[in-house]
Amino acid sequence: MMKRPEKEELVEELGSLFEESSNIFVTDYLGLNVAQITEFRKMLREGNIKYRVAKNTLLKIAAKNKGHEEMVQYFEGPTAVAFGVDDPTVPAKTINDFLKKNGKPEVKAFWADGVLYQSERLKELAELPTKDELIARIVGTISAPLTNLVGTLDGLIREFCVTIDQIAKQKES
Repeated sequence: MMKRPEKEELVEELGSLFEESSNIFVTDYLGLNVAQITEFRKMLREGNIKYRVAKNTLLKIAAKNKGHEEMVQYFEGPTAVAFGVDDPTVPAKTINDFLKKNGKPEVKAFWADGVLYQSERLKELAELPTKDELIARIVGTISAPLTNLVGTLDGLIREFCVTIDQIAKQKES
């Protein structure tokens, strides 16, 4: 059993995670064995996501203290929380991929960029491109016409130079 100072320290740590995170995924990990949880945690760590299992009472206190009262209703039964600080599609994709493979963990709800979503929306978020993918698409879209313009101008200049060269050869003969 945890002593009061340990509980207070854990609530403080959880509170920091709630405060720093731009996306939070509440999961039910029941049914995962130790090997699966280890693999899942490793996948999350690779995406810079922290995964914490804690008593629901402590999660509720930490969430309330940091302004996440809307999430308290989901801290029932076996609960673990994934905290992400970057793009919310990264944890969504990781959780969704692991869920497809193992059938667990179930997502109870998730909070992304200030909005609380029901678990059904996880697949939608997981299928969205990441921020990096979107940036690459935008850059590609913007640069394509410029690349085409440069290619066209280069072709015109090359043709002009060939024409001038032919005229010069004709005048020499």
